[in-house]
Amino acid sequence: MWKDPPYFSTHAILDILVQHSHHWRSMYFFLPLAAYAALFPARGKLPSLQELSLGTHEPSATDPILDAFEVAPRLRSLECVNLHPYMFKFPWDNLSQIPIMTVTITDSLDILRRAPLLESGSFIYTEELIKLPLLPPQLLRHENLKELAVLAPTWNEDIETQVLFRNLITPRLRSLRICNIDRSFGSYLSTFLASINSLESLYLRKTALTEDEVIGLLEVLPTLKHLTLLSSFMFIMVTDLLLTRLTWRSALKTVLVPKLETLEISLPGPLTTAFAEFLESRWDVDGEALPVAKLLQVKVGANDDYDAAIIKRLECLAQAGMSIIIGTTDVPLEDGLEYLSTW
Repeated sequence: MWKDPPYFSTHAILDILVQHSHHWRSMYFFLPLAAYAALFPARGKLPSLQELSLGTHEPSATDPILDAFEVAPRLRSLECVNLHPYMFKFPWDNLSQIPIMTVTITDSLDILRRAPLLESGSFIYTEELIKLPLLPPQLLRHENLKELAVLAPTWNEDIETQVLFRNLITPRLRSLRICNIDRSFGSYLSTFLASINSLESLYLRKTALTEDEVIGLLEVLPTLKHLTLLSSFMFIMVTDLLLTRLTWRSALKTVLVPKLETLEISLPGPLTTAFAEFLESRWDVDGEALPVAKLLQVKVGANDDYDAAIIKRLECLAQAGMSIIIGTTDVPLEDGLEYLSTW
């Protein structure tokens, strides 16, 4: 509808859509900023709208404020792509899901205050216009948030997240994803995780965490079931040190992440004996009951210098029922892991 400039503020198809706004349930708009004003006639006529996605290819702004979606009693899911959410008035109290939203750290804390029923939020962070000082914390306790994603765009990974983790408490969080954050978390991420009652899933990809720091995080997460650790070239999160700490040994009586069921990791080199020993310790190879959960699925990215003896040990585990997927880290990490072998 709007491929090339000049961009007009309305369009015949958009006008027809607005006339039938009372039928809207799931709507996606990707428009020039000027065209959003054409949605105003839908205000107060959105009785069935449940999911809304808004986006633009133009630089975002917060002015003027449009209220076309202010009254939407059934709206539960809202995403804003390259579009600041404060351009609009929304019924924040209704929302339970934000699939993706581009905001600053300050914005996200404000949105979490406005949306007390939010259960899942995924935020792509942009830089603050001014540097945020670490003032005395203004704690926000969000009782309903179960899934949180803290993301940075690949073209700007230098995002300061300490303010977020210093000020947010989410006791019922079940899943946390952190991607592309090159700034140090300090001690605030560990303190944040320690306040969660029963986190089940942790996904860390290209984050500014050393292996020792990752071990410190896992020490406060005994309920974790699903773990992903994909290192960057600057920060290696997994070597034999962590694998040894994850390995169950009866003489030690304790082990990191005893309830672990699925694992995805990238290694800086080839598969090692420590990796094989870790997997074997999480499976009842001898038919004896384990005091830890069975590790059901493993995905590992390593270089392709495979040792035949290690591969044989992994094949035995796979034949016993463990799902093992071996990939290569020869491709750039930002392109993901290219998995090659599956048992």
